[in-house]
Amino acid sequence: MLQFAHTYRYAEPSSMEVGAGAAPHLRLATSSPAEVPHPHFFEGRLHQPQLAAQLLSAVHLLVGSRFFTPANSVAKAIALADPVVTVGSGMLRLEGFSACCSTYIRVDMEPAAYAGDIVGKGTTNIDFNAPMRAALAQVRDADGLALSVGAAAFTLHTAGAQVIEKKVELPLRWLRSMVAVQSYQAAMRKVFEVGAIPALRFVRGLPRASTSKTPLWVVAGPQGLRTTAQNDGSGVRFTDSSRLRVLETLLPKARSLTLFADAQQQASAWCLDFGAMRLTLVLSAEVWRGFSGEGQALQALVLADEGRPASAVRAQLHWQDTLRSDALAAALQWPVADVDRALQLLGASGLVGYDLVHGAYFHRVLPMDLAQLDDMNPRLADARALLQAGGVRLLSTTPLDAEVHSADVSYRVREVDGMLRCTCPWFAKHQGERGPCKHVLAAFAAQAATPSH
Repeated sequence: MLQFAHTYRYAEPSSMEVGAGAAPHLRLATSSPAEVPHPHFFEGRLHQPQLAAQLLSAVHLLVGSRFFTPANSVAKAIALADPVVTVGSGMLRLEGFSACCSTYIRVDMEPAAYAGDIVGKGTTNIDFNAPMRAALAQVRDADGLALSVGAAAFTLHTAGAQVIEKKVELPLRWLRSMVAVQSYQAAMRKVFEVGAIPALRFVRGLPRASTSKTPLWVVAGPQGLRTTAQNDGSGVRFTDSSRLRVLETLLPKARSLTLFADAQQQASAWCLDFGAMRLTLVLSAEVWRGFSGEGQALQALVLADEGRPASAVRAQLHWQDTLRSDALAAALQWPVADVDRALQLLGASGLVGYDLVHGAYFHRVLPMDLAQLDDMNPRLADARALLQAGGVRLLSTTPLDAEVHSADVSYRVREVDGMLRCTCPWFAKHQGERGPCKHVLAAFAAQAATPSH
């Protein structure tokens, strides 16, 4: 399994300070590269202390969970990825992935969720540790809760101050998953919205044991949501109900549960609305797949060198909480479709995330070595190699029809009912559910590069 070394550097561990007569103070320590000051993002207090503490605990719990272990893997203790925090124009967001990369979680706090000051903008990791989670479990509304993301005092530490380091070997599939999940969310549509009480009844009625090998469909019934093993075309597909258990303790305080899904039912999103705060849980189609092998953004990536450069859209990014294609298109005087493609490319590059509730991207930069992204898409590299070798012969550009010669074998790529299909074994196995094959990518890029197209 491909891995990359990553080191979290914290001036001190995250902690909960409880003083006599004073509100508890949660200090989330931020990570920084060597010889760079630890970022200080936020100082304030939360209006719903207990709920905020429960949401933070849910992130900690999910990031520390593993819902699938490959049969050929050696059981061993591994250092897990710390959650990522993004502070923009007014929003606080915390996001992370399960260890198996099959489940993504994000907590969003709107400006109405707190009274305080955004003192910096950016993205970094935050230290989540067991003692802090134990302290979060004791938070009550009557006590109040102050919050610091980073600490101003950190900037006063001398060069000789102690720095706590946590060295981890992050699998490359973790980084692939973090960028792939944005493409899935951007392609989702709202399917159901139900009140918190019927949603809680539904979640409590799910099988307690893992059902990772048995797909279920969520459908609407007279009493609210229910599951069925039959797909009638109106439901939301999911597997392994244990991934939804994190919602159970939160639903009693929620206003509603909204379900989203993409057209091919390869992922689902479960959004809890708490008013000024919300939690989003995104599940892959199968726990053994994770999000790392998906290729939903590959068509945007293969066109990165064609047409309008994504760098022009990137120059418009200033840590906005919402990035809407129509507004960016008006500012750049571009077609909206070109802006959408650029945002998808930036998402696949770790530079923006996607907010389903707002229906818009938001600016954030993953605090990882993004140079690793160059090695993350072998299908993309293979497609470009096919183009450079002259392996694509276009028979028609509209609709697309091409012969692609690869490894002494010719494959046919055709556009059928709006979908690009290929005669290769990879496409026969996945039917486009995991993104396009290298032959489709190569033909698609050749079509885009044709002047008459």
